[in-house]
Amino acid sequence: MRIGIMGGTFNPPHIGHINAAKSAKRSLDLSELILIPTAIPPHKEMAEDSANTDDRLHMTRLIAELADAEVSDFEIVRGGRSYTVDTLTHFKEIYPEDELWLIMGTDMFLTLEEWREPERIFKLSNIAVVPRNSDDREKLLLHGEHLKNKYGATIRIIDVPAVTISSSDIRPEPGQMAEYIPQSVLSYIKEKKLYGSEAAELD
Repeated sequence: MRIGIMGGTFNPPHIGHINAAKSAKRSLDLSELILIPTAIPPHKEMAEDSANTDDRLHMTRLIAELADAEVSDFEIVRGGRSYTVDTLTHFKEIYPEDELWLIMGTDMFLTLEEWREPERIFKLSNIAVVPRNSDDREKLLLHGEHLKNKYGATIRIIDVPAVTISSSDIRPEPGQMAEYIPQSVLSYIKEKKLYGSEAAELD
């Protein structure tokens, strides 16, 4: 089987995450796709207006229903900084005979060599990259060739409809949430008054 793993803060999850998940599952012919909210991301600080881990986990489960995916709370339950190499080691123990695919965006892919134990990451999993936009494709292909030559990495670039918005763009602008966040997640944000939003701003 082919198992896809897609991590992130999902803070909040939005249509870009859903499009990436659906496109990766289809393009890679995945048997299963697992979304994994981070506890504490190792490469950036969580913003002050972030939702807590329970809320991010719940919202991730809501988009999983739309993306035909599963959700794992492994990193949240483990706590601390969420290092990808540790997560992949865990899932390789669960799926020892299966092919793992780590799914990520442009920025993460271009900094992958700076992560903890990148050489082990490439041995544990193949890498699927979802471009931020069509302009990224050439530099992603060049970087993929570099990683293939240096580490023997297997890289795939996934074609996906571009959604250039990010969670950090959405959080300060509650008025944009209705455009980029599915209704089930939007209702949860309104109910919990997350991100300092008021219900009227989300209508």
